[in-house]
Amino acid sequence: MLPALFVTLILSQAAPAPGDTPNPPEGKPKVTIHKAEGPDAQVFYLSIPWGPNTFAAMESPGEGFYNRRSWPFARLQTKTALKLDGIEIPAGNLALVFHPNTPDNAGMSLEVRRIHVPEFLEEGNAMTRTPEGETVWRAPVRFDTAAGTAPALKVEILPETGGFRLKVQYGDRWTSKEFLR
Repeated sequence: MLPALFVTLILSQAAPAPGDTPNPPEGKPKVTIHKAEGPDAQVFYLSIPWGPNTFAAMESPGEGFYNRRSWPFARLQTKTALKLDGIEIPAGNLALVFHPNTPDNAGMSLEVRRIHVPEFLEEGNAMTRTPEGETVWRAPVRFDTAAGTAPALKVEILPETGGFRLKVQYGDRWTSKEFLR
């Protein structure tokens, strides 16, 4: 039988309870889930700190760490079917996934993926796994230079006639997409 002190020490070293957010290294901001709302949708996203070297690596063609994986950065919950570049996007739970440039310089792309898990974003984890699901839209994406630099990823839903514009700013780069009813 194990002594009570030993059992207590083992249990105190156990993994954090579900929902507990790990503390970031000293000097680093905590990655948390944020929410933006509009009339037809809600978007949940991670407050991933701006990393200019990280983004530069994803923008450039290559086979580095940041080019070899997809980056699910937000979950879009829509109340009604919408159109994105003329393609119907079903109502429901959707992952927004960024794909970095490829070794053959095909460029970056953005994917909207229908998912069946209620949530895949994880507080404290800027490298969340891409959830499985059905791609309903994917197209090249271009980020422009922003007027200012955001300290962390920011996603907004901006109401527009007939729908909304989803604006994504990461550091000094931004892009947007129009979702129409």
